Amino acid sequence: MDKFLKAMHFRHACKVFDENKEIKQEDFLNILEAGRLSPSSMGMEPTRFIVVNDKKLKEELRTICWNQVQLTSASKVVVLKTLISPLMPPSNYVDSMSIRRGSTKEKREAWSKVYANFLESMQNKGISLQAWAQKQAYIAASSMMNYAAYIGIDSCPIEGFDIDNVNKILGCDTFKESVAIILTFGYRKKNNKNDIDLA
Repeated sequence: MDKFLKAMHFRHACKVFDENKEIKQEDFLNILEAGRLSPSSMGMEPTRFIVVNDKKLKEELRTICWNQVQLTSASKVVVLKTLISPLMPPSNYVDSMSIRRGSTKEKREAWSKVYANFLESMQNKGISLQAWAQKQAYIAASSMMNYAAYIGIDSCPIEGFDIDNVNKILGCDTFKESVAIILTFGYRKKNNKNDIDLA
């Protein structure tokens, strides 16, 4: 079987991590890089990553994430949040993205018009800016979990949480940004009989 497909069979939502096994820093940085390099709609790259290392903060998050043990047993916890208001033109962020699209003023203005029309069309269909932006975080999350599986590291995505309290604990200005999803990474505590050897 192809190595990547082996990794996809290996990957599952790990509920019980081995608290005694830590992810190597190099491997973890590569997981983050996989997320950073992920595609996003219109190339707007709205996803931001918060690496949670503080034990007390992990415990606080667990209490408002349906007491899911992954948050305190995983080797690494990453919160993916998304920009909101900076994505709405006119804004400095949108201007900075337009500069990447063309060397001339005309090219930048043309791209900005396409982007503004795209947002208007989307919102006319009842899709909020926040909902669209959160989808981009899920693309990054998928890349990170798939890469982790490829190198033999387990993960679990967490959506079950009190978003208002998570935003509050992390100091998010919810006009500008909001938490989209939480990812936990580590090594499964017990080998499953159906596990695939990735070697």
